[in-house]
Amino acid sequence: MNITFIPFDKRKEKTSLRAFVYHRGQEYRVSVGESVITKYWNENKGRCKWVREYKESGFINKRLDDLEKILHDIVSSYGLVTPTEKQVRNDFKEHMNQMNVAAGGVVEQMEKDQLVNFARKFADESIRQNRTRMGYITTIHKLEEYEKQFRVKLRFFDIDMDFYRRFHKWMTESSYIKSEKKYHYSKNYIGGLFKNITVFMNEAHSVGLHNFTGYKSKGFKSESEQTDSIYLTFAELEKIYNLDFTEGMLMANGFDGRQQNLQRAIFSLTEERDRFLIGCFTALRHSDYSRLESIHFNDDLITIWTQKKDKKVYIPMHHLLRKILERRDNVLPAPISDQKHNDQIKVIGRLAGIDDEVLLTKTRGGVRENVVDKKYKFITSHTARRSGATNMYLAGIDVKFIQDILGHAKVEQTIKYIKVSAEENAKRLRNHPYFVGNAGGSEK
Repeated sequence: MNITFIPFDKRKEKTSLRAFVYHRGQEYRVSVGESVITKYWNENKGRCKWVREYKESGFINKRLDDLEKILHDIVSSYGLVTPTEKQVRNDFKEHMNQMNVAAGGVVEQMEKDQLVNFARKFADESIRQNRTRMGYITTIHKLEEYEKQFRVKLRFFDIDMDFYRRFHKWMTESSYIKSEKKYHYSKNYIGGLFKNITVFMNEAHSVGLHNFTGYKSKGFKSESEQTDSIYLTFAELEKIYNLDFTEGMLMANGFDGRQQNLQRAIFSLTEERDRFLIGCFTALRHSDYSRLESIHFNDDLITIWTQKKDKKVYIPMHHLLRKILERRDNVLPAPISDQKHNDQIKVIGRLAGIDDEVLLTKTRGGVRENVVDKKYKFITSHTARRSGATNMYLAGIDVKFIQDILGHAKVEQTIKYIKVSAEENAKRLRNHPYFVGNAGGSEK
C-alpha cells in the first residue's frame, strides 16, 4: 500500500491537502482536513519543509504521519475485499468524527466544523441589541468575502495567528467606495471584526463544537484606537438653541423655495434641532434620547433604562432642556433613524455657523490620516453624548457623577467621552485654591 499527500491547488498561497492511497491497483482520493503554506511543501517527501519561518511544520508533519496510519488501517481492515472510494472516505470521516468527539473537538458533520455556518445560526438566534446583531452580520459578510476570494471554508481550527495575520492584512489592504470616494477600513472597524470572531469562537466552544485555542493567543487581539472626535461648546449649543428657522433664512441658504417644501423643512429642522439638544443636555445615546417620552420626566429628573447597557440612569434637568419642553408644550419629537438624524444635524450646524476648521486623525489602511474640514461636517448623533459629558466636566461636575449619568461601569469609559484639550483643562484649573495660594492654610 502506498499513501502520499498532494497539495490540492499549488497556485494558492495556502492549500488544502489530499491523500492518494494506492492499493491493489485501486486509487483512493481522500480530503484529510489539513492545509499547508504551499511554498513550504516538499513534493519529494510529501511533507512540510523543516524551516525556521514555518514553526507549524513539525505539528503538521506529525498529523500527516498519524493520518497515513489511520488510512492504512482503514483500507487494511477490508482484508480480501476491495472497498470503493466512497467507503474509504466515509470510514475516514466517521473515524475522525469519533476521534474529535473523544478529544472534545468538533462533532458530527463537517458543516458543523465551519465558522461561518455557526456564526449565522448564532446571529439569527441572538437576543442581544439590534446594533450588536448587525455587527455580527457585518462580520459574517466579511468572512464570506474572505472565503470567496481565497476559495477556502474557514473551520474552527483555522482560526489562529496565521489566520489573524492573513485576515488583518487582507482587511487593511481592502477598500470601499462611499460618495464616489475610495476609503480604506479603519483600525477600529477591523478590530471590531476580530472582536466578533472571538465571540463566535467562544460561543462555539461553550456549546462543545470545538476545543481549539489558537484564537486565544495574546497576538490575536481586537486593535482599537482613541480616534479624534469633536464636542460642541456650550456657546455653540446656545447658537443652535437660538436658531430661528424662517423661509427667508432657508432660501438664503439654498433650500427649495417652494412654500410647501420650505414649511416641511422648517418642521423637520425644528424637530431635529430639539432632538439633538435633548441629547446634548442629557448625554444619552441616540437610541435613548430619541425615544424619550413624558413618562421619563418627573419634576427635575429624567429617569430611563438605557438600551445598550440595560441600566437605569437618573439625569438632572438642564435649564435649557426645560425651556425646550416648554416651547414644545411638552410634546417630544417622534423617533427617527440615526442616519436621517445625522444628515439633518449637519445642516443645522451649518446654519448655526459652527464652521471653524478642525483637524481630526484616524488610522485607515494602516496609515494615520489627517482630515481637515468644517466642524459642522463632523457632527453626529454621538456628538450629543460627548458634548454633554464634556460640558458637565467643564462646568465643574465631578467625573464620578458624570459616570453615573452616562451609565458607565468604569470611570475610564467616561474619561474617553470628555474631549478637553490641555489648554482648556489648565484654564479650568487656574482658579483652583492650589494655584491661587489658598490650598489648605498659610504658606511657610
